[in-house]
Amino acid sequence: MALLVMLFVSATAARGEEGCTKDNDCKGERICVRRLCVAPPGQAALPPPVPAALPPPVPAGDAAPAAYRDPVTPGPVTEPPTLAATPMGPSDTRHRHLGAFIRPDLGLGYLITSASQGGVDANLRGLAGTFGFAAGGALSEDSILAFHVWDAVVSDPTYSGGGSSGTTSGTLALYGLGPEYTMYSKENYYFSISPSLTRISASSSSGSSATNWGLGLRAAVGREWWTGDHWGLGVGGHLSMSLNQDGGSNGPIWTTWAFTVAFSATYN
Repeated sequence: MALLVMLFVSATAARGEEGCTKDNDCKGERICVRRLCVAPPGQAALPPPVPAALPPPVPAGDAAPAAYRDPVTPGPVTEPPTLAATPMGPSDTRHRHLGAFIRPDLGLGYLITSASQGGVDANLRGLAGTFGFAAGGALSEDSILAFHVWDAVVSDPTYSGGGSSGTTSGTLALYGLGPEYTMYSKENYYFSISPSLTRISASSSSGSSATNWGLGLRAAVGREWWTGDHWGLGVGGHLSMSLNQDGGSNGPIWTTWAFTVAFSATYN
């Protein structure tokens, strides 16, 4: 029964729209044209919307076009590291007082030795040649410890004593040996001191004699100039002294001084 009622109502409504005589007989905004309810001309039915085309798939990784890649945020700009000037390392010993040390020297000067006994003074003197040789190593940079052998030798010294004087025919020599400590400055000036065991000897055509071993020292001040990676040439002044007892019975003490200038060649 309900189904029949619905069919009847629908058929009645359709006939009402098909048999319209004016616009009010049509539903909504339709108008009556030739007894038919139609949409007004300005509101023609729009076509259904066309779905927007999907974008093509984007390849991943480096194959993706630049427009699809994630923007790369640049990092902070850093300057390349610069190498700062550094002092010479410990392995570079050129022009430095490190390692093994050898220094021979040769020079000239003046020597005088004197003694007094029983109110009589005597001395021997004259021009002297000097030679030295030191060998050792660096305790630290510019600080050297070596073993040093040195001498000062006078040929045909002048003798005076007991109211007489003259030139003797022979050789007078002062010998020394002992440790030597040398300290260098950055400008290559140096100071050396060598406390030594010393002895004086004299020889002539009639024989030879020598004092007992005594104590003495040699001090030196000089400067060197590098002539190679490890070799230097230098010049220095020496002051040598010695105290020695005569070798005879109850002999006097001979006091000796030597002033010399020497040239040196140093390996370091």
